Amino acid sequence: MIDWQGKIVSTLFLGGCNLRCCFCHNAELVTGPDKLSDVSWEKVEKHLSDKKQWLDGCVVSGGEPCVNSGLKSLLSQIKKLGYPIKLDTNGTLPRVLSQLIKEELVDYIAMDFKTRLEKYPELAQTLLDTDCIRRSAELIADAASEGAISAEFRTTVVPGFVDKDDVLEIAAYLGRIGAQSYFLQQFEPKHVMENKLSATKPYPDDYLVDLADECCRYVPTRYRSLIV
Repeated sequence: MIDWQGKIVSTLFLGGCNLRCCFCHNAELVTGPDKLSDVSWEKVEKHLSDKKQWLDGCVVSGGEPCVNSGLKSLLSQIKKLGYPIKLDTNGTLPRVLSQLIKEELVDYIAMDFKTRLEKYPELAQTLLDTDCIRRSAELIADAASEGAISAEFRTTVVPGFVDKDDVLEIAAYLGRIGAQSYFLQQFEPKHVMENKLSATKPYPDDYLVDLADECCRYVPTRYRSLIV
């Protein structure tokens, strides 16, 4: 219930992802979604209907929700129940995001900006045209500035993969495109896709707080100690 700041929400996790980030915390949704039990729409609908009096919204996360062909239909159904929707995304599918924004199916978008663009292929362990990341970031920032949605960008700061220079470069870029909210998230080594990272010691909290302050030169930035 902490996935949308200031709101009490239910979160739906969709299987499948087009990236393979080694520090992913939802590895089973990425590598083996077909092995997980499905939750029927009827069950979801009943839950959201029964909890309507005290839920403020619904979050759709993953995996990467935008790889699912049924995403638009799902969001439409949730909207019919009267819920505002927050979408978590890696920003690799700007055409999908554009359609969802135009059709007013999302109210808040949180985009993970993994690292500086040239490091994406190594970190995500896949061939990737990083221009899609730029297009998504600019699309989201523009839509937020126009009041069509609310938005945030966030980076999980992983030692060995995301360093201070990476974060400052991302912050500078976000500032140039007019982003209004950037979060630095603490790395949690307990549940990661690659076991070797479980021995990686996170940056000290104070270090990330100071780094967030530096980023404020470019874009409003805060440190978030919880993975959301």
